[in-house]
Amino acid sequence: MRGRDVKRWGSDQKAHIIVPQDPKQPSKGIAQTVFQSRFPKAFDYLSKFKQQLETRSGYKKYLKPIGEPFSSLYNIGPYTFAPYKVVWKEQSSEFECAVVSSLDGKVVIPDHKLMLVPFQQQDKAHYVCALLGSSIARFVVQAYTISTQQSTHILENIKVPKFNPKDDTHKELARLTKQCHERVAAGISVVDLEEQIDELAAKMWGLSKEELKDIKDSLEEMK
Repeated sequence: MRGRDVKRWGSDQKAHIIVPQDPKQPSKGIAQTVFQSRFPKAFDYLSKFKQQLETRSGYKKYLKPIGEPFSSLYNIGPYTFAPYKVVWKEQSSEFECAVVSSLDGKVVIPDHKLMLVPFQQQDKAHYVCALLGSSIARFVVQAYTISTQQSTHILENIKVPKFNPKDDTHKELARLTKQCHERVAAGISVVDLEEQIDELAAKMWGLSKEELKDIKDSLEEMK
C-alpha cells in the first residue's frame, strides 16, 4: 500500500510486492540457498533485477554490511504482518487515517511513506482510528505539524486511552469507525457518523460542546 492509496476511513490497494523475509525473523531476508530451493520461480524473477536491488541505498547501508541477501527488505518486522494496522501518510496536506487488514487473503504491506500502528484485534484498531480521525485529533495534528512530517510522533502528542472492551464509549467508537470504512468503500457519506465520533471523542477528552464547535470551526479555517 502506498501513501496515495490511503484516505480518511478507507484505502484502495492496487499494487503487489514480493516480501522474501524469514517468517520466524521478519527483519531478516530468506537465506539465498533456501529461497532458491523453496521458491525457484520467485528467486529467478528477482534475480533478473539483482543489480538494481543491490544498488538500493537502504540495502547498501543497512543490509549488505550484515550479509543479508540481495532480495531482502529493510525496516520489516512483526508489526509489518500484524492482522490490523492503523495507517496514515507521512506526507499529506491533511491528516487522514484508516484501518487496513488483508486483501484477497494477502496481508497488506504499507510502504515506507505510510506510518503504521499494528494491532492483533480489529476493535482496538478501529477504536484508535476513531480517535485519531476525529476533528479534535486532526486539529491538533494540523496545528503543530507540517505536511511533510506527519510521523509517529503524533501519538506522543495525542493521548489515546488504552482500549477497554468493557467500556461502552470505546466499543461505540470502534463500531462507528467500522461503519465509516464500510460507507466510504460504498461511496456513501459519513458526515453523521463523524459527528457522533467527534461527540464521543470530546466526551473522552473532557471537552464541552462549545469547545468542540470551536475546534471544528478552526479546523475548517485551516483547510
